[in-house]
Amino acid sequence: MRKLFVGIVLLAFISCNHEEPKTLSLHEQVPDYTFTNVLNDSREQISLRDLEGKVVILEFWATWCGPCIPAIKKLDSLHKDFKDQIEIITVSDESEERLQKFVDRSKLSLTVISDSTHQKTFDYKIIPHTIIIDQYGIVQAITSPKNITKDVISKVLDGKPISLEIKNDFHVEDDIRTNTLLTMMDENYRIELKNYDPQKMAGYQSLKNTDGNEKGIQISNSPLSRIFQTLYQIESPQRIIYKDGLSEKDFPYEGTNRYNLTIEASEEYLSEWRLKGIELLNEQFDINARIAEKPMPCYVLKKIDDRLQNSTAESTNFAFQGNIFNSKKIEIHQLTEYIENFSSIPVVDQTNLNGMYDFAFEWEYDHPKTLLKALEKFGLKLEKSEVDLPVRVMELFKKESSI
Repeated sequence: MRKLFVGIVLLAFISCNHEEPKTLSLHEQVPDYTFTNVLNDSREQISLRDLEGKVVILEFWATWCGPCIPAIKKLDSLHKDFKDQIEIITVSDESEERLQKFVDRSKLSLTVISDSTHQKTFDYKIIPHTIIIDQYGIVQAITSPKNITKDVISKVLDGKPISLEIKNDFHVEDDIRTNTLLTMMDENYRIELKNYDPQKMAGYQSLKNTDGNEKGIQISNSPLSRIFQTLYQIESPQRIIYKDGLSEKDFPYEGTNRYNLTIEASEEYLSEWRLKGIELLNEQFDINARIAEKPMPCYVLKKIDDRLQNSTAESTNFAFQGNIFNSKKIEIHQLTEYIENFSSIPVVDQTNLNGMYDFAFEWEYDHPKTLLKALEKFGLKLEKSEVDLPVRVMELFKKESSI
């Protein structure tokens, strides 16, 4: 099955569900909490209560989280600007061993802590997640690290008020009503299209029959471009071509621009439900999609030796977590699709490998050459094509322009 959407939603954010989330509120005393498993500090444990008198920034992150790495580097730079005036503590629920490798490789000056119990105290679902605490232990910001600047830190140090965008992962937009836009139900199909549902997370889930074959899909809270991309099985956003003055900005991940689509087909139509969904979307919306071919700059994946052997696994397991890829009995195109989601240009398979294979590797976001080395262990090579190659793309266009 040709698909890879990180994500999800992308490639950039991972959700952590909490059984009993507690709301950490602005301008209230930070909960008393002691961090243990401090990796790169002379202190064996760090108590937030003991840090009163100093501005503290808590950064919750992970080494496999794409947006987290530049955020960590940015905070590391800010820490060097302010030195002992502030304390920046970075917290991940990953193992000490994995975090220590990152510390050694990146020469990070920030305090790094391995802690898997903090989520009971600090409520968030999406990383990176940042909390600013002033000298009196009062929470002054619950936000994203992109909002942390030198000016913001200076104001907190001077006791001046700050007003940053609040990151509330548990917010529900109660004022948005979910309506059914389209319903089709007969002996062959069940199709339902709804607008944004504040009770759902963005993403998709395949629907399968008793034999494990895909019989449909549930796509949740996604813009029209993403829904078309999923149905057409377009590998990555790099392959979306915007026509008629359209751009990526016309398809934001905001409430009124997101939809929910469910398609379920009978056994007779298992190979046709994607096209049926596309047909109905093209009828329903003024923005349509179609497949085309376009020469583009590409990376190519090549075979350099015979180290890669056919899988002996009993079943397929396509699994990855950011820069950690661990899959069994998959086709090569699934590997190239995974790689393409971390690339600025399409990735084309030129290996001529037609079997099913096992892959287990991890690499470093901030050192792309580590991905090349990981692939070489399987007898594969990734390189830039010398010429533009024809690739399958999806065009988004205004319906009236095709008349």
